[in-house]
Amino acid sequence: MIPTYQDGEMILKLYDQYESERMRAAKAWFAQELNGPEGVNPAEFWEKFPRGSEGFTHFVTLYGFFEMVGVLHKNGLIHPDLLFDMWYINGFYDKMYPVIAYWRSKGDIHIAENFERLAIAERDWIGKNKGAAYVPQVSYLTE
Repeated sequence: MIPTYQDGEMILKLYDQYESERMRAAKAWFAQELNGPEGVNPAEFWEKFPRGSEGFTHFVTLYGFFEMVGVLHKNGLIHPDLLFDMWYINGFYDKMYPVIAYWRSKGDIHIAENFERLAIAERDWIGKNKGAAYVPQVSYLTE
């Protein structure tokens, strides 16, 4: 299905949120704390960024944005061609996954479930629309 002007408006509204000051600060934090080649040790993350800390707030801001986008996608309210051409969701999810998995292991099993679903949908979309050579290799899936 071809995207509509309404689909375009939805992406523009989400982009406004993505470029908000709060998200800019969270993305800068992400780049500094989680986007290194060595990855993140979840236990060390929780020690360094406990609930209530600025780092924890940045983490929740990022995952919360993509969780919201995942809910919209799951319910057919956002066009996947526009969404997956706009953002590289796996670039965030793959780096955040160790912390999310650790959080889930402590009993909160629903944390970031729509974010994860969105990341998997993006991988499928990339394979279908760009080809298998472009599908990102990620740590959170074993196939």
